[in-house]
Amino acid sequence: MNKYFYTAITVGAIALSSTSLNAKESYSQSISNTIFVCSIESETPTLFAYSPGKITITPLINWHEEYLLPEQSGIEVCQQVAAKLQDLSQQRQKRFITTENQEDQTLVCMVTQDNYNCNSEASEPLFSLNPNYQASCILDRRKPIECVAIGQNRGVFSVPDAPYTPIWWPW
Repeated sequence: MNKYFYTAITVGAIALSSTSLNAKESYSQSISNTIFVCSIESETPTLFAYSPGKITITPLINWHEEYLLPEQSGIEVCQQVAAKLQDLSQQRQKRFITTENQEDQTLVCMVTQDNYNCNSEASEPLFSLNPNYQASCILDRRKPIECVAIGQNRGVFSVPDAPYTPIWWPW
């Protein structure tokens, strides 16, 4: 519990110590300046992005229990993804998010070309999800009740031809 408290205090301190009064959210600056952190929002582990000099701390992904595999912990997955995104952002290379449905999980990964998939050599796995939910549910911060078996109960499932782009993705 102390880890969550210290993370929340740190994020709050960063936000309050910002000297900029510009509250407009912008992704025009380089992503490498973004800091990814995890904290608890409404009892749910949440990945946040913070850009120094900005007042806003943007929530990116909520790790609801329903989206996780049985052996996963929301805060641990959040911290792992935050570290991976931090490392990838320092590389200053355009990345795309793509997903792959497997029998026992849905894999979400980063690729360097929009036509690559999670099996590509240049793929970086980010996290795995419960296969009963589509990756867009977690990437768009929807609650599990909004995504319960989206079309899957009736055998309807579509996969777009292009990599998925969440509404918050800056690249």
